[in-house]
Amino acid sequence: MNRPANEGQEPLDLGFPTPTPEKSVSIADFVGVERNASDVVPVSISLEIIERFSEGLYSSPNKTFEELVSNSYDAGAGRVWIYMPSDLTATNASIHVVDDGVAMDIEGLNDLWRIGKSRKRESPQSGTARAPIGKFGIGKLATYVLAEELTYLTLKDGVYRAVTMDYKKVQGGMSDPRSLDLLVYEITAEEAREAIASSLAGQDSSQELLDALFSTGQTALEHWTAAVMTKLKKPARSIQQGRLKWVLSTSIPLNPQFKLYYNGDAIQASKAKGTELWKFTIGADEPELPADQKIGKAETINVNDTPVPAYRLPEAGRVWGEAKLFEESLQKGHSNLLGRSHGYFVRIRQRLINLDDPTFNVGPELHHGTLTRFHMVINADDLDHLIASPRESLQDSPELRELRAYMLAVFNKARTVQKSADDRDPLPLLTKKGRIANPPMGLTQGPLRRMLQRAADGDAAVRESLGMKPDEYTQTQLMLNTNEGLLEQVIVEPVGDDARLIRYDVDRRAAILNQTHPFIGNYIDQRGAQEPLQLFGLTELLTQAYMLDENVDAEVVNRIMKRRDAFLRDLVRHHPRSAAVVARQLRDASNDEHLLEDAVADALEVLGFSVIRVGGNGKPDGIATVRLGRRGNGESKSYALTYDAKSSGKKAFELISTAGERDEKGRWKEPSTNPPRIQAGTMRTSILRVHRERSAKDFNLDVAPEHTLIVAPGFQGDGDKDALITAICSNDGITPITVGDLARLVELSPLRRLSPLSLRPLFDERSPDGARKFVETIEAQPAPQMPPVKQVIELLVQYSERKSAVKADTLSTAIYERTHGKLDLTHEDLTSIVRGLAALAPSSVFFDGEFIALNASPQSLLFELNQTLQDYPDRLANSYLEAVQLNDETVDGGQS
Repeated sequence: MNRPANEGQEPLDLGFPTPTPEKSVSIADFVGVERNASDVVPVSISLEIIERFSEGLYSSPNKTFEELVSNSYDAGAGRVWIYMPSDLTATNASIHVVDDGVAMDIEGLNDLWRIGKSRKRESPQSGTARAPIGKFGIGKLATYVLAEELTYLTLKDGVYRAVTMDYKKVQGGMSDPRSLDLLVYEITAEEAREAIASSLAGQDSSQELLDALFSTGQTALEHWTAAVMTKLKKPARSIQQGRLKWVLSTSIPLNPQFKLYYNGDAIQASKAKGTELWKFTIGADEPELPADQKIGKAETINVNDTPVPAYRLPEAGRVWGEAKLFEESLQKGHSNLLGRSHGYFVRIRQRLINLDDPTFNVGPELHHGTLTRFHMVINADDLDHLIASPRESLQDSPELRELRAYMLAVFNKARTVQKSADDRDPLPLLTKKGRIANPPMGLTQGPLRRMLQRAADGDAAVRESLGMKPDEYTQTQLMLNTNEGLLEQVIVEPVGDDARLIRYDVDRRAAILNQTHPFIGNYIDQRGAQEPLQLFGLTELLTQAYMLDENVDAEVVNRIMKRRDAFLRDLVRHHPRSAAVVARQLRDASNDEHLLEDAVADALEVLGFSVIRVGGNGKPDGIATVRLGRRGNGESKSYALTYDAKSSGKKAFELISTAGERDEKGRWKEPSTNPPRIQAGTMRTSILRVHRERSAKDFNLDVAPEHTLIVAPGFQGDGDKDALITAICSNDGITPITVGDLARLVELSPLRRLSPLSLRPLFDERSPDGARKFVETIEAQPAPQMPPVKQVIELLVQYSERKSAVKADTLSTAIYERTHGKLDLTHEDLTSIVRGLAALAPSSVFFDGEFIALNASPQSLLFELNQTLQDYPDRLANSYLEAVQLNDETVDGGQS
């Protein structure tokens, strides 16, 4: 049937303007069909978009083949054939990728050329039983890297079709695509066979492919697809076929249900070449099993005219195959996308019954650390009568339970071998006293080695939980390739206040206990505490490894450890105080050195900084950091500062002028109309600058401090633009601020929705007067638009029963949906609102900078807010109180 282009078809919505007049693309010459086309596939695409997608994503010819194999996987293929001519530079050279997956009819060919869209995940090919890899529908564009002409020959529902894309006819830019009509031809089986034979041009083993595609009888294929690339381009002509075969071997799973052939030769998965710790042949090695599992009888059977050992179970009948245990995990690499390589593969009459289930429900005793390196193919044809209607499972029966018991016995033997290997992995003495010198190796080195292997293989969640740095990834793999110990010491050193409690250091083969973690810092100085804390930290590290061994998802492990870390921090955190209370304590601490240091740290935490409290000679009082991430231009807005507090107490007496009055104990009276002022010449700003410049190295900071804040009751020369203090602070990059002004800033923070991003200009000020004017400007601003505090609280009530903790981005998305897009808050907007809410009602609201939760009912929250806001002037407090008024339903829901 020959019909006009697009007749009877809806236009494809590709997000482009109306296309320009079409051009037809007829079939490639090698197909040799001269009659009219039977159908048309309309394509609207530009040359620029093809170049961006193909040459940008698949610039390597080898990666192109990985993509084409992935396409075959998505089609449910069990076999994929790749044919490459020995001379790729020949005029008629062509490349073939053929598979026996579910093929395309006219609708499928239309879907194929929907650029930027894919229906694979919406409606996967029937009969594939696989989760598709492809998402955007751009995989076929990989062929543009290799050839000017791409022809698909397909068999589906008994109909052979052929269609060609000629990339030379594609023109136009991103906003000016061209429309093409790909002419589809229905052809006969003989024409299809002749076309493929012609394009293969007598390549070695091509007859094997033709026999497979066009066989008849029981071996006949119901569907297949051949992608033939002709008129090869320069990247294709320069392919190194030896390297390509190696790349392909790394991209396929060790899975009996997926086979890849290259010029007729089966490519062995690279995982099959890994070091084997143990091998078990069914029907030959049963003497290794426990006595209660030796219930069958060994015999020999013929499989494809080849004698193989088998084992006859009393109920389940004959089984044959083999099991292997590998030294390294099979659950890694690109091949995992195409299918699993680990676990059990149960086949009945060549059909894989447990496609996606590596455990086959054998039992909860399967140890993940062994399972990921365990591979067992077991054939059980005598259970064919138990196959359930979906043909992907077996009906429960005594035969099935017996089979599973046998499979568990083989696995337990592998687990014993694994434990013996772990026990041979030596662990050096971790302490001179030898208290942890001889723990079982299966509880230390083995789990740690498997966890480090996952990190080296690219598992981002494991890398994060280990605290690994990018420059350690390759080093980790090199270390794992040796037989040396992985853990030689537990070192206590500062890592950062917001860093994990424990991390792994590849270079020193050590567990690093974070001295500046609030939990560790709270106890480390107590007599005899260091060694128990080291053991506690080591247990923390290995607990992650144990969870991974027990098949807990790495992302879940990471989340659990983060929440546990937050709990440990909260255990030693001071009783939560509101912004008003922190501001009052800041003022009250003016004449006490230690209290002022703590009060400044508390103030910076309320303002949204992560604070490391340091102190001591030759060090700053602390370091405040904020991580704001990267913006659209890729620039990070994160920054850090050091701070020092100068009180009017006795230790700072020589720094203070004689202005002001003292009480009978020699302390400055507060409040004072003439507060004590630090003399500019004795502030030692150059020393503070040195502290700042050294802090990144001294405290292993990933964000180097750029600013220094000095807080004091007053400064000599405050208000005089020509005063010495302005000159020395400008010279050394110091921001001076009075205790009173910092307290005012803390009070304003929840009501003016201040954030570390909006505060950053403060740290460019170089005089107390400049810092004061910054605060006064904020206070003089009209109250910001009423924040959606009510919606935030209502959502927290709604989400309070969820198992997973709530993040700021979750709330901003929910508010956007609730308001039908009228209220679109950025991450910073929502974070500042929640931080303000927590600063006003710290007992009722939990916020650690990431996770948010209610600690009390909404009614208790309102009571705490009212109590706190009584300390504020009405002009500041009223608009906030109005914004948080909740309806009765929400309050009742909170109480219930």
